[in-house]
This record gives sequence, structure tokens and C-alpha cells, in this order.
Amino acid sequence: MTAQGRPRRLPVTVLGGLATGVRDCAADLARIEVPGLAVLAVRVNSQGRTASWSWRLYERSGPVDGGSVTLPRPCSSHLLPSALLPVLLRAARTGRHRHLLLTLPPGMQADLVALGLLDGRARGQALADDVRIDAVAAAVDLSRIEDDLSGGDRLVDHHLGLGPDDRRTLAETAARHLEAADAVVTASMNDPDPAASARAVALVHHLAPRAAMAHVCHDPLTGALRLPDLSPLVGGNLFDADRVRDRHGPLPIPRQPRRPEFGVRTTHWSSRRPLHAQRLHDALEQICAGVIRGRGHLWLANRPQSIHRWESAGEHLAIETAGTWLPEQDDSAWRSASPQRRTFAALFWDPYYGERRCELTLTGIGLDVPALHRLLDSCLLTDAELALGMHRRQLSDDDPFADALGADPPN
Repeated sequence: MTAQGRPRRLPVTVLGGLATGVRDCAADLARIEVPGLAVLAVRVNSQGRTASWSWRLYERSGPVDGGSVTLPRPCSSHLLPSALLPVLLRAARTGRHRHLLLTLPPGMQADLVALGLLDGRARGQALADDVRIDAVAAAVDLSRIEDDLSGGDRLVDHHLGLGPDDRRTLAETAARHLEAADAVVTASMNDPDPAASARAVALVHHLAPRAAMAHVCHDPLTGALRLPDLSPLVGGNLFDADRVRDRHGPLPIPRQPRRPEFGVRTTHWSSRRPLHAQRLHDALEQICAGVIRGRGHLWLANRPQSIHRWESAGEHLAIETAGTWLPEQDDSAWRSASPQRRTFAALFWDPYYGERRCELTLTGIGLDVPALHRLLDSCLLTDAELALGMHRRQLSDDDPFADALGADPPN
């Protein structure tokens, strides 16, 4: 009970990630080691246009409840079906548990699921009245993470997709899991060589620089699996809903580079000049060569109103329209922007360009950072092109991204 006599909200840690073996091992160890912790394991089997969801609730002694439901629609990667929310509410209201570890299918985005729980309702009641999110965690197999982040395989190729139309790749999904994580649980399901293992840990550090770490290891005396430090998973109060919303907004705060580790390098490139669309298009293959993960936003000279999100992972690259730049005199647009965006817009504001800018954070193994920056700089408008003015550049440039991005909105 709280000091005001209200029942305490049940802390929930949401655990996702591609490494299902690490996920399940961490969940088993946590429910045995942490008094009062329960595990709610949610699984899904998609068949065509239907999805069969199952769930099982575990306490220290083993499974105590479970069920399933089949829904006549494909799965969502960011929301639990409403039919499962009463299960969570019931677990919160029994008073039997001090903490709940919610484990998800590998194709679900744990941070967005967590946001959905805060906004969810069950039996007419707001879930947020009975539960709070303690942390979002990702399970990582160190013996696979470099391959997962580097290739072009799709989730469905490995039976990890949420349906036959799930076009996401292993690389983009693995990267999103890491970037969303408040905590990362690692293990090596195979025995990589020491250099590969150190490089894998460095990749986790670079893609999840603020995440707390927990490692599943073998006890040197008994050989049994252990999770020596459970604090990243339980009781850390690490979740920040505003940070999640910002990361999925049109202008997320860039991930800050770390020092190079075991060949892994992260660099941040930025410019107040716009990019020439054709030169950027021609250089895409070279820019992405050696980059394992890239994320940021672009200002294309011939599309002066639109923010374009850059997201690359392995062989996957997506450049998408993410919204429009804030106009100087539109008070309603400024009020609807997040506090973080308003702060950064004021910080970066230019009398002519407004908040427009390019920013990319790029991570790779053995990256030639100076060469990569020179290549990106070569795609920017020259002084002579800038002198043409924004309106003339918009009219005169061909747009190789027109089919993918559609029309730029009017000023």
C-alpha cells in the first residue's frame, strides 16, 4: 500500500529481443531468484490473416495460469491484443506479485508495447491505475548479434515474423530492440572466439549506450546458469515514456558517439546545409558500405518543407517522410511539438533556414570516419547552388526520391 492507503501499482518490465533462448533463460532465472516476481510469457503464431495468441503466467513454483485466443486479423508489432489486457490487470490486482516480467515474441517492439500498456484499458479500467512500466529490456545472443545486424534476411525467413506480410529484416529489428532498451540481457548461446565476443559487446554498447547490462553466465563451481546482477531488470525504474515518444517522433535526439571499441566505431555527422537529392541518391551504396546501423534525419534541398527520416541496418535502408519542419509563425504547430523538439528548434534556429538541418549517427566495424564524412559533405549543396535560393532549387532539381517520398507539401 502507498502512504495514502492505495494499492501500489505493479512494476512491469517488458522483455523483448530476437534471442528467444536468452529471453527465456533470463525469465526463468529471474522468477527463481527474485522473491515475488512473476513472468507473463506471451507468444503468437500467425497463420495467414489470423493470429493465435497464447499466454502463461509463471511463479517461482512454475506455471499457475494460462490461455489462448485466436483473432481474425494480423498481429501488430507494437500493441498487445486487447483480449490479453485483462490478464495483466488480473495479475496486478491479485496482490500476489511484487514485480511482473512480461516476455514478448521477437517481432514485437517492446518500447511501443510498453507505451500501449500505459494507454490501455481493460474492463473499462485504465491499466496505468494498476501497473507502471519499470523498464524495457532486450535479450541479446552475443554469438549472433553481429550477423543479425549485418545481413539482409527477413524475420519471416527465420520464422520470427508476425505474419506472411511482415517485411522487416533481422537487422532493423535487432537494432530497434537495442536502441529501445533501458536494460540489455546478454548471453553467448554458442562459444564465439574472444575477439568476436568482445566485438559483440562493443556493438551493444554503441547501439544501447545508456542501457544497464546483465549477463547470463555459468557458475564456475557448479556449471549452472546464473544471472548475477538482476538490478537492470527489476526495480531500476528506468523507463521514460517521453524518451520513447521522442525516439519515434520526427526529430529524435541523436545517439551520442562512444569511443571506438574492438573495431566498432560510431560517428555523428551534421550539416546546416541541405543535401542535393541526386548526388545523395548516387552515393547511397558507398555511404552504407560498412555501416551496420544508421539513424537520423535529412533536409533535401528540393523538398524544403519535409523532414526525411534515415534508417539503415545491415542491407536495409529506408528514407521516409517523417513530418514537416516547424514554421516560424505557426503557434499551433509549435504547441503540438514535443517539449524536447521545441527546445532543440530554439537552440538550432536560423533566421533563414529555421530548424532545418541534417543529422546522422552511423555505427560500423572498421569505419573510415573521415572518408565517410567527406562523402556525405560532397552531397551537400555548394555555395553556388545555395545562392540560387530555396524556391529556385525546388523548381529546378530532379527528384530521384519522388516515387518513394511523394510530393513535398506546399509552403
